[in-house]
Amino acid sequence: IRNEMFALEEDGYIEKPHTSSGRVPSTKGYRYYIEHLRSKDDKANLIKDRLNKFIDENGMTMHTDQILDECCAIISNMTNLVSVVMGPDGNSDTIAKVEFMPINTSTGIMLFVTSSGYLEHKTINIPGESKLEEIQDCMKIINKRIAGIRVSEINSVLDGIQMVLSEHIKNYEAVYNAFANTFLRFAKERVSYYGKNNLLSQKDFDDLEKIKKIARLLENNNIWKSFDKDEEGINVSIGKENNIEDLSDVSVVSTKLNVNNNKIGSVCVIGPTRMDYNQVIEALEFLSDKLEELQSNKKES
Repeated sequence: IRNEMFALEEDGYIEKPHTSSGRVPSTKGYRYYIEHLRSKDDKANLIKDRLNKFIDENGMTMHTDQILDECCAIISNMTNLVSVVMGPDGNSDTIAKVEFMPINTSTGIMLFVTSSGYLEHKTINIPGESKLEEIQDCMKIINKRIAGIRVSEINSVLDGIQMVLSEHIKNYEAVYNAFANTFLRFAKERVSYYGKNNLLSQKDFDDLEKIKKIARLLENNNIWKSFDKDEEGINVSIGKENNIEDLSDVSVVSTKLNVNNNKIGSVCVIGPTRMDYNQVIEALEFLSDKLEELQSNKKES
């Protein structure tokens, strides 16, 4: 056994992270396992069964985005890892329509629907002096101006919308400011996290400096957007392969999700390099296939 361990270390498949520590798989070792030794197991089947049950029970009544969010929460809870959901690329996705739903006299919900079928909602505070009729008039004007605009270009059309509102609505400033803030939040916040605290409970991140590093990672949306790629299938990036210093102790399993040949977003699952790759890879493969199947069933019905 000692000779085998020595040979594995010489070939770079295992390493000693610290002088006093034992030997653990290296990035090269994990990569070899994923590509040559990984096999199916019962734990992955439990996650797939849970996802399948949820989608079968809710798929025909919930929007695809809602299903994706709930499924990623399930994956995070059952793997004790973090899931990151990223909406479609704002450079190619365009606004299809925007709807307003009043909750009470001071609060409402803005629903954003994009050309890829992506749907998202944001809470909006209604100015006290505004009337519902004014809000509805605003929505008609906004939809005429914003339909077909790229999500990434929302900011560029807001000035024009403000000018038109000022010509049609008496108390336009407060209404416009509320809408503008909501629009900009939608364009910017297209990343959702599930199970953030899971990484902090991992024994791999049990000292203060590592906890601070993980907290910074989970506040930086741009890092995860770099994993929002157009490559097909499941992509696994292990530790130092990430080429980002703060990710040297972290592995990221990611995939893009397509519905009717349109990309509706991407999902990343984040954890320590010793994560159960089997569970995560099989869960994401199943989720991707199931969403495609669901959309086909919706079209047929």
